[in-house]
Amino acid sequence: MKRLVILLLAATTAVSAPAAPGNGARTRIDKDWTLAREGAPETYPASVPSTVAGTLYEAGYFGEGLLEGKSYKTADRTIFDEPWTYKTVFKGKVRRGQHAELVFDGLNFYADIFLNGKQIASADTTYGVFIRRAYDASHLLKGLNTLEIKLKRAQKGDLNIGFVDWNPRPLDESMGIVRPVTLHTTGAISIEDIYVIPELEIPSLAQAELRVSVTLRNLEQKPVKTILKLDLEGVGTARIPVSLSAGETRRVELTPAEATLLHLDQPRVWWSHDLGTPELYRLAVAAEVKGRLSDRMAIDFGVRRIESRLTDENYRQMTLNGKDILIKGAGWTDDIFLRDTPESIDRQVRQVMDMNLNLIRFENIWGKDDTVYDLCDRLGVLALVGFSCQWEWEDYCGLPEVKGYGCINDPRSEALAERYFHDQVVRLHNHPSIIAWMTGSDRVPNPGLEERYFAIYKQEDYRPYICSASDKKSLAGRSGTKMEGPYEYVGPDYWYKDTQAGGAYGWNTETGIGANIAQLESIRRMIPEQDLWPLSDSWDFHCTAASSAMHSTEVLQEVVKGQYGGWKDLEDFVRKAHAVDYDGTRAMFEAFRVRVPQATGIVQWMLNSAWPSLYWQLYDWYGVPTAGYYGTKKGCEPRQLLFDFADRKVYAVNESLETGALTAVVTVFDAASNVLFSDKKPVSPAYREVVPVFDLKPFDGKPHFVALQLIGADGKPVADNFYCIPARDNEYKWKKTNWYITPITSYADLGFVFEGGKADVDVTVEPAPEGYSVTLANRSGRIVPMNILKARGAAGELVVPAWWSDNFFALLPGQTKTVTCRVEKNGTHIELD
Repeated sequence: MKRLVILLLAATTAVSAPAAPGNGARTRIDKDWTLAREGAPETYPASVPSTVAGTLYEAGYFGEGLLEGKSYKTADRTIFDEPWTYKTVFKGKVRRGQHAELVFDGLNFYADIFLNGKQIASADTTYGVFIRRAYDASHLLKGLNTLEIKLKRAQKGDLNIGFVDWNPRPLDESMGIVRPVTLHTTGAISIEDIYVIPELEIPSLAQAELRVSVTLRNLEQKPVKTILKLDLEGVGTARIPVSLSAGETRRVELTPAEATLLHLDQPRVWWSHDLGTPELYRLAVAAEVKGRLSDRMAIDFGVRRIESRLTDENYRQMTLNGKDILIKGAGWTDDIFLRDTPESIDRQVRQVMDMNLNLIRFENIWGKDDTVYDLCDRLGVLALVGFSCQWEWEDYCGLPEVKGYGCINDPRSEALAERYFHDQVVRLHNHPSIIAWMTGSDRVPNPGLEERYFAIYKQEDYRPYICSASDKKSLAGRSGTKMEGPYEYVGPDYWYKDTQAGGAYGWNTETGIGANIAQLESIRRMIPEQDLWPLSDSWDFHCTAASSAMHSTEVLQEVVKGQYGGWKDLEDFVRKAHAVDYDGTRAMFEAFRVRVPQATGIVQWMLNSAWPSLYWQLYDWYGVPTAGYYGTKKGCEPRQLLFDFADRKVYAVNESLETGALTAVVTVFDAASNVLFSDKKPVSPAYREVVPVFDLKPFDGKPHFVALQLIGADGKPVADNFYCIPARDNEYKWKKTNWYITPITSYADLGFVFEGGKADVDVTVEPAPEGYSVTLANRSGRIVPMNILKARGAAGELVVPAWWSDNFFALLPGQTKTVTCRVEKNGTHIELD
């Protein structure tokens, strides 16, 4: 059990900020806070950003196992009906001629703010989570300062952070100081914002011009002259004189005409990681008054061009630096108590890259700070941001719905949404990874509100504006996207055959096969031993929080029975559920690749989970990859051979800029692992080219296996793939398709896949740079369909992260295959499950 820490009210509070910061300092006040409930004697140590529930969880308030079994269901929420107060003491005192502001980037939800006993903000006007607020503290700072923030949680109808039906609602509705608190000290002139618009020459990429806006504020009640000093790292410097009248805020617009360093020859271009190097520039701006520094700010940005267009079929096609791209992504959620750390976020963004995905969709303004977006910039992962469907459905938002427009339709909520939009667009407008804003998810903004969004966007951003994640029209025109499901299981063949919902055409902004079941070690952590087997309602509680469907393992059980004939025990059920996940998730991405250019994007629902879950995840809450993770990684390898379940052909695809001669190899086995057919052909697909290579339709009607391999000119393997093909496909009730599923009336029979039981597979583990080299040798004469490798720590737990080059893979008769595992070696041992 975590130690419950109680601090007496008389305890000494530690200092969290340095004394007398200089001009241009932005000092985060993030440590040594305390948290207390109104009227209660106990206080708890806190850090900022945090939520109240997250702070109590860390302190052990809820005891052991809050997120295990069904404990969360009965957790006490009433303690969050009362206000909670964050309190800290920090050093800081302004010098003569200096100004200081306290800046709050995210207070949830209603806030009373006190500095040294004086109230500087009240909850009747200080409400809303996605707002940046700044308060003049110059006259109140006195050396040792006490800051108190009393918060009340969001109420029904408030536009709050939303987890919708993805996971249970946070116990406290995410009440807390959820983004940084900063003390900003300046001279007479404050730099409020820097905004860079890169204009890259297409297609040559040989030149770029930068348009830079610097927003300045004169904090004096008299005119002030300042010198703006620009320093573009690795390029040069410039000095720009500016005069501001008393109290004036001005946006200074700069182009190469005002500063020649803003013209770039042979610029370092920002690419997504799958197409090149994500090059970044750093621009530092300082404001000097009478030769002394008044303020400074620096931002990173990328030189690249993001564009989009509607195809002839009204599908939205995204373009990066003049090249059409296929969006391959997944949907992000923060931790249920917003406890993500820089380390956990770094690991997750790298897992996205490891799966060969190029995008994260943020359906919500996620993040306690900019860490995740900074990482996307630095690592080259595209980001799609926007507002959540949390505010579009009365059940979640608490406001009445207006058909087509969701719940933001009254003056109070519209004004709040407008403020949210402005502050978050400004917050994010320099991130090169962000490719577009979506102002609607399931719906679109009402016309009056959207006009206000337009006015903000025209001033503060330049990337594509998309009105909705679903197929909608608004003042902005057609979205060019779709959101027709499924969210529950469909077979691999569905993605190739469907023509009315989620199939491989257009840009499907959120979809998936439902249960992406965790590995057994994670299941044992989230389900109590007494509820583990047979399947129980504890399992169901860790599915989604949707009320209408997807809240149990019922469909998954039906699929495993229908496809594999059932299960013997817990281990057998989990293994077959992994097979369902691997094949189904892989096929979703592969189908969109095969259908390029008609297919323009696919976003798996979801990437991760806010709490221990069995649904909608490519890695679980503990960070452990699911089978779908490795299916995604396999299906999205840049150059790959893919089997089309509709026309029974094998296609060579290429989504890298690398070209060259390859050899495609196919081997077809019968259900008993006997070779029926083998062939090889030269292929050399260009970027985004889809080339038919083999026709396997002659093998229809009988169960068989298909093994594919791409060989480079040097004779080394480039990629491999493997399929279990049933005698007949799934039979769908197409006319009964609804928002989350197309029902299957008869399942494809895959019973032959696991008929042979365990095979004789030798495992050899050798140390390698950064981890291990693992060789598997199949000593049998039959196919071993799913080999699961596990890196365990000293206590038997799965090591996170463990970067497998391949996993959950098949072995052909007599085949030897070597994979690598990058992992911390201390205490790690490798097992074949």
